Amino acid sequence: MIYLLSWYAQDFLQVLGTGTALVPEVFLLTLVVFSVFRPERGSEILWAAFFGGVLWDLRWVGFPGITSLVYGITLTAMQLFWNSLPVSGRTVPLFGASLLGASIPIALTRIFLSGHREGGVFTAWLLQQSYMLPLLLLACALYAWRLKNIDV
Repeated sequence: MIYLLSWYAQDFLQVLGTGTALVPEVFLLTLVVFSVFRPERGSEILWAAFFGGVLWDLRWVGFPGITSLVYGITLTAMQLFWNSLPVSGRTVPLFGASLLGASIPIALTRIFLSGHREGGVFTAWLLQQSYMLPLLLLACALYAWRLKNIDV
């Protein structure tokens, strides 16, 4: 249910910001956070990424499957990266940096599919990432709280 709510929140933000800015990747951020918090639900999260990506493509981009592909590759790479770290190395700053790194492939894909060219690419990407910063900080605070309260 949380996956659907995060997809809908991202879609609602896209409707509000159509033509002015690219919205932050709320859905992908939710999927990555849940894949780190609950690694045993990996296949469920991957299926949610697939269906969410197809729905997003059918709703906005018009090229079905590209967002699903990027979501799947990003989630798989994030899982491999996060699980290769020792538990003592899974710090809050590294969590934040990996979330930021996970948002880069889909952000660049969306920027190029939305028609931004040349000098506007960096500006559009920077604007989208600045919109995502509060969500990133909230996810880092949630991870810090989890580290403090749950003995991993």
